[in-house]
Amino acid sequence: MPTHPDTSPSAAVFAAIDRAPQVQRLTPEQRAELEQDLADIAAGRARLVAHEELPQALEELAREQDG
Repeated sequence: MPTHPDTSPSAAVFAAIDRAPQVQRLTPEQRAELEQDLADIAAGRARLVAHEELPQALEELAREQDG
């Protein structure tokens, strides 16, 4: 069962997840959180940041939360 729309910019990543073996290694709560995260990414509600840009993105997020 696909976890994403085919038009997602991360379609290759989602396709790989869809092909991965289904093994229960997560608790039901962890699985629900992962599914929500994937849904947020697929719907464009998550801000994806390149690894090398993570420190700057975290600083910006902290400033936004501080006010």
